Amino acid sequence: MDYKARRAKLRHRVSEEGLDAFVLINVEGSDRPNLRYLTGFTGTFGILIIGEDEIFATDSRYTERAGREVPDLPVEKVKGKWLAWLAERLKALGARRVAIGAQTTSVYVFKELERRGVELVPMEGWVESLRRVKDPEEVERIAAAAQLTDQGLRWILGKLRPGMTEREVALELEMWYRKHGADDVAFDLIVAFGEDSSMPHHMPGDRELGEGELILLDIGAKVDGYCADLTRVVALGRPTPEARAIYELVLAANRAGIEALQAGVTGVEADRAARKVIQEAGYGDHFGHGLGHGVGLEVHEGPRLSPTSEDTLEAGMVVTVEPGVYLPGRFGVRIEDLAVVRPDGCEILSSFPKEELLVL
Repeated sequence: MDYKARRAKLRHRVSEEGLDAFVLINVEGSDRPNLRYLTGFTGTFGILIIGEDEIFATDSRYTERAGREVPDLPVEKVKGKWLAWLAERLKALGARRVAIGAQTTSVYVFKELERRGVELVPMEGWVESLRRVKDPEEVERIAAAAQLTDQGLRWILGKLRPGMTEREVALELEMWYRKHGADDVAFDLIVAFGEDSSMPHHMPGDRELGEGELILLDIGAKVDGYCADLTRVVALGRPTPEARAIYELVLAANRAGIEALQAGVTGVEADRAARKVIQEAGYGDHFGHGLGHGVGLEVHEGPRLSPTSEDTLEAGMVVTVEPGVYLPGRFGVRIEDLAVVRPDGCEILSSFPKEELLVL
C-alpha cells in the first residue's frame, strides 16, 4: 500500500485550505479504519499529525508494533494524558489552525483541545472520500475476503440439519472463518430461519431450523483488514411456490442492479434499476432499504446506492448489490453480490451460485 501517497493528498489539501495541519485521533478504535488507511497501523490507539512535518504517536502498548507497521514515519511515545500531550505537540509544531475529522471526533475531545488552546477546524470526509476508490491491492484483499466468504458458505450449508439454532449456525461459521485465515468476521453474521428472514438485520437467536423453511445468510469475512459481504437464501426441503416466485423476483432485481453498474452512474440510478423490477411486480412497499453500499476497510462505507444517494460511481469503487423483498411474519429474500465498478460495467467478486433457489 502506498501510504505516503495517501498522506500526500491530505497534506496538499491542508495547504489548499490555508491550515497548518490535519490531525487524526484513534482512541480505542474510534477512527481505526482511517488511521489504518493512512499508515497501516492496526492498533487501537494512535495519533497522526500531517502538516509540514508528519508525526505518528502511540503509547507504550503499541510502540513496538508501530515501529514494524509504520516504518516510514517517526514514532513518538505519548506519556501522561494524551490530550495534554497532543495540545502541546501541536503548539510546538506551530500548528495554530488544525483540521480534524468532524464525523469521528467526539464533542469531548473537540472541546478539550480547544480549551487547551488549539484552534480546530472541523472537516467532513477528508479521508473517507479517498477510501471510496480502491487501488488494485485493496481490490485483491477484498476479493480474497469474498472468496473465503463463499467457501465458508459452502461449508456451513453442508452442516445444516433440522433442529440447529440460528445462533449455533452463526457461531460455527464464524469459527470456521477464523480457523481458515480470516482476521475476523466483517460484521455480526446474520442467520435467519423461516419468518425471521423477514427482518433485514435479524440477530441470530435460539429459533430451530425446520423442514421446508427458507434460510437467509448475510455473511462476510475480513482478510488483511478488508471486508466482504454476501447474502444468499436457500431452503431446507421443498419451499412453497410463493417462496420460489419471490426468489425469482429478487434475482431479477439483483441482475438489473448489476447491469446498471458502471462509472458515471449515480447511486440513485443504480438503485432505481433494481427497485423498478420489484415495484412493477407489486412488492415495492416490501423493499425498504437501499440497493447497496461501499465495502472496504469497513463493511458499510461510501458510496451509497439508494433513492436518496448523492454519490456518482467511479471506476475502482467496490459496492454491494442487495435487493430484497420482506413479507413480515412469513419470510424474506435478499440476494447480495459484491462488485468492482469498472469504466464500462462491473466485475463480480461473489462466486456462490444464485441462478435458482438452492434446496438442501
